[in-house]
Formats: sequence, C-alpha cells, structure tokens
Amino acid sequence: MIETEARVLQVEPGFAWVEPRPHSPCGQCDPVHGCRSLQLARAFSLRQPRFRVLDRLGVQPGDRVYIAVPEAGMLRSAALLYALPVLALLAGAMLAAPAGELAAVLAALASLLLTLFVVHRYSRRLAADVRFQPHVASRLPPQQLSMEIVTTCRSRR
Repeated sequence: MIETEARVLQVEPGFAWVEPRPHSPCGQCDPVHGCRSLQLARAFSLRQPRFRVLDRLGVQPGDRVYIAVPEAGMLRSAALLYALPVLALLAGAMLAAPAGELAAVLAALASLLLTLFVVHRYSRRLAADVRFQPHVASRLPPQQLSMEIVTTCRSRR
C-alpha cells in the first residue's frame, strides 16, 4: 500500500473528500525551493488538490487521516496508460512496415487510437472496482504531530 497523510474536508455517505498534506523540500536538493520535481508539481498545481476516497471508518470533517492506495492498482494503471499504447504503436508500425512507410505510419496511428479507446473503456471498469480505489486507512490522533523523516530525496527513489 502507498500511504499519505490528508485532512478530511467533507463527508458523504461512504466517501470522504480529503486534501493531502503538502510535501515540503526534503533538504537533499535546494533547501529553499526543493528539488525540480517539487517545483514542477507546484508549477502545475493551480489549486489545492481534493480527492474523493472511500470511507469505511466514518471520519468527520477536520480529521487527519492516512489515505492508502493499493500498489497493484498503481502498477496496473501505469502499465495501461504508458506501456500498452507505446507497444501498440510499435506493433502497428512493424506489422505494416513491409507494405511501405505510409502504411506503417497509418497502421501505427490506427493501433494507437484503438488501444487508447480500449484503455479508456477498461479504465472506467477499474475505477468502479473497490479493490483499486484509494481509501481511508486509519485516523491520526488529534494531538499527534506528523514528523516524516526523509533520508533521501523522493525524486531519487
């Protein structure tokens, strides 16, 4: 499981809207501005992120919680979104290569578009599967301060 700390903003029956705790520079890179990955994340973050997660514990607004995401879901999503379309693009081009360059380009694009359509349909099915959804794993005690000790930069892991 991949876990992160978050604050509950509001609750719905069976779900909670949470705001993840912002990550700060770890000190391994630039101590003031953080590493380049943190700078990129801040640059593309237009607003504070909010996520809807499963709530099996009955949390209340203002609670600090740990949110868990199953690693299997993350790995499956990464393979679906990145590896499969690239493999389809290459396979389409290689299969049509004997017919000429134009045929290879058209087959590559056609296989890519078909794969993106299939990925889109399959991802909707995965999104509805409870096994792959982020959920509230545990509640933090109100007085507990979160002290995360970072030994190496997150972007170097």
